[in-house]
Amino acid sequence: MPPRPGRPRNNRANGDGDSEEDILPPFFNTTFSTHRVSPLFIGQQELNSSRLQQLAHRLRDTLVGDVVRGIQIGLESTDTPAGQVGALRSVTIRWFQAQRLLGGDLDYTEQDDGNGIDDAVMRQWNRLPEGHKRGLWIEIVHENASYVALLLPGHPGAVRDRRTASTGWAMQSDAKVLETSADQEQFVHLPLLLLRMPQALKGVIGDWISTTFDCRVSKLNLGTRTLVTVWEDWIKIAGLPGKGPDFAISLAFNAPIAKKEPPEAPGSEEESEDNGTSREPGLRSMDITISPQDLRRFFRAGEQTSEIYRSTGSGFWESDSRERRRLAGGNVDDGWAWRTSQEPGEHPFTDALARYLDQHLALNMFHPSVRIVQISCGGFVLAQSRLKVVKVGSVSDELARAAWVFVTRLGERLRGEKMFELGF
Repeated sequence: MPPRPGRPRNNRANGDGDSEEDILPPFFNTTFSTHRVSPLFIGQQELNSSRLQQLAHRLRDTLVGDVVRGIQIGLESTDTPAGQVGALRSVTIRWFQAQRLLGGDLDYTEQDDGNGIDDAVMRQWNRLPEGHKRGLWIEIVHENASYVALLLPGHPGAVRDRRTASTGWAMQSDAKVLETSADQEQFVHLPLLLLRMPQALKGVIGDWISTTFDCRVSKLNLGTRTLVTVWEDWIKIAGLPGKGPDFAISLAFNAPIAKKEPPEAPGSEEESEDNGTSREPGLRSMDITISPQDLRRFFRAGEQTSEIYRSTGSGFWESDSRERRRLAGGNVDDGWAWRTSQEPGEHPFTDALARYLDQHLALNMFHPSVRIVQISCGGFVLAQSRLKVVKVGSVSDELARAAWVFVTRLGERLRGEKMFELGF
């Protein structure tokens, strides 16, 4: 992918305020893979302009394959498509203002009396110290391509002053360790990592970040709860379009199929322990497409119901948490068990869609083995490990606020629990 025109290119890793105001990384119309990062250990020296420049040079040395003390630390020639992307031109690391990343008007004052989801997020965000509102941008520019890594700050509803408590999206075990055994000023909390680069380079960047900052980088697999919540929030903030691309939702199934085999002889050691059930999945996936004209009908139907929809085809797993967990699989975000704590009407579109599938296809979408793996609409594409927010023309205030809540909702998945309550 060729470098984006109109952005200055240089080898400086600038952390000054002017650069944070004038230059922003790409976000809209860009597909990122999602990753989580534990708190970055920076020591007693701040990540100022000069230190970021040193780190940029170290990363560049790693990418070009310089030899340090006789040890080759760069990429193997077979892992980088040098013939396609050309020579490495620059590596830049700089701070940027996270709030300005999404464009539009995100200014909010305490006098605003809005009670929406976006207003609640912005109230909390404005109460943060300025040091918690920055993100870190790593840009790698070749002759014919440019790659981006974005480290974003934690959710505003959970970030507190570093001198008094742990911060943001850090996992609970990390927070306890930091509170008791280290000075909080030596850590920076940027738990959400977004990468736009080839798979081989993702591994190198992840290893470099974990080695440089003594942290852990791992893939972030978004599940059903996060995808559903992001979509429902998007509807409430940005609204539903009357035209444009179709809405598409992809369902996957964790249900095995029954295999027909001749019964084993009594007492045989080969007798199956799973009662003739194959471990291979049966129906793998199903794509559901809804035209923009019908989206509002689903949403209105869901709003008119006064209780959470429950299928009549529920089984014994309904009250057995262990069986529900087994049917849902390894992702803690799946399983639909979180619906028991939801208020009626909180997810109207999802309830209406589940009712429709149950009545017309006899498919219980709220079965623990059914999970949502991708949602695509005119505004965004969100899958288990990637995201893309679409912008057509200029960024409106509604799009900016919807995208802001979109990003902050990912923090719930990182923490594994609800981070804020609306209505405060």
